[in-house]
Amino acid sequence: MDTHAAQGAAHQATGHYRRPGTRTLYCGRPTGPRNAIFRTVRGWKLCRSCVQAEARDRAAAAAVAAEHTTEQPAAIAPAPARPRRTPPAPTYIYGAQQLTIIGTPRPAQGALFAAH
Repeated sequence: MDTHAAQGAAHQATGHYRRPGTRTLYCGRPTGPRNAIFRTVRGWKLCRSCVQAEARDRAAAAAVAAEHTTEQPAAIAPAPARPRRTPPAPTYIYGAQQLTIIGTPRPAQGALFAAH
């Protein structure tokens, strides 16, 4: 995470963490320019209250993320799918065989069946 100086700081030798979404630091001061380049300078330090508050925010964010995971526990496995039963294929019978199965048709139907 980037560190910032307090606005108007003369030496910018103290790093502060910026509160997300705001223009203020965790310690309540207004945000100045980024000062990560000063980490190599002798006497570099971080604001203690900013470090503690930022650590609290990170822990709270990790707890919320852990609550909202979409992964299921490994102990709960989905039930296996049951095989689908398919109905038997229909058999089609035409002509004289159909007349013997259905029975004697009425006279008008008999003429229709005889034509086929």
